[in-house]
Amino acid sequence: MNNRAGRHEAGRSMSRSLVDILTLERSGPDNFRGWAANPDAPRIFGGSVVAQALMAAAATVDGRACHSLHAYFIHPGDGTRPILFEVDRARDGGMFATRRVVALQDGRQILNMAASFQATATGLFDHQHAMPADVPGVDALSDDDLRGAAIGLQLRNSCLPRPGMTADVRPPHHAMWFRSRLPLGDDPAMHQAALAYASDYPQLPTIVQPHPVTWRTPGFQFTSLDHSLWFHRPFDFTRWHLCSLDTPISAGERGLSRGTIYDVDGLLVASVAQEAMIRMRG
Repeated sequence: MNNRAGRHEAGRSMSRSLVDILTLERSGPDNFRGWAANPDAPRIFGGSVVAQALMAAAATVDGRACHSLHAYFIHPGDGTRPILFEVDRARDGGMFATRRVVALQDGRQILNMAASFQATATGLFDHQHAMPADVPGVDALSDDDLRGAAIGLQLRNSCLPRPGMTADVRPPHHAMWFRSRLPLGDDPAMHQAALAYASDYPQLPTIVQPHPVTWRTPGFQFTSLDHSLWFHRPFDFTRWHLCSLDTPISAGERGLSRGTIYDVDGLLVASVAQEAMIRMRG
């Protein structure tokens, strides 16, 4: 991992590319430092911290790829401050390795994550749900998220305007195509982390979709509480991937989204779930 401290300090007034965000500075065998995507944003995008925590964990594992991670968002982060990642090597077994990662700013935890890694394996049992047939193909849609474009992601939503932008009540389903515009190299961890970053974009919009609110509705409060990912197969995230989501329940001021992620050929490569706080105050 390259030391880019000078470059980060010099470019703190502008958005960083996805590759820059995922390239951490190593300060010890199990310690790393990263920066937010956009220092001018009011808070750090949760998907970026999850992705960086995964990169930190992967840097301490040899010969295995992540198959699952489970992260909790604890405090909102400050985009102008560095993020420190401390990795605990919980276990190294013959097939699996387990890591715990704590992300800190000024000594306070903003995220903690558990991740499990598995050596390459093939088995007799293989099945998957088919890719949804009713989602428009990627070539039928246009890019519609400037935040993603600023760092090198392409995002194409299956419905416009995007959920959360209008107070229309829609069925509890949503789909988004996404990929990295930037080369990600041959390291599987970089592709997994880039997908982890992108997978946070459609979660809250999906949860809000069945309700007549927008992000600017007075008194409406929302924030992600946790984020989980399961990686099923190797993939190339510079190719298009479809994230097909639904939100089965909102209750107790919390809502749940869950999704399946397919490559453009229809292979199910990952699954995702997120719980968020959604509530009205006043």
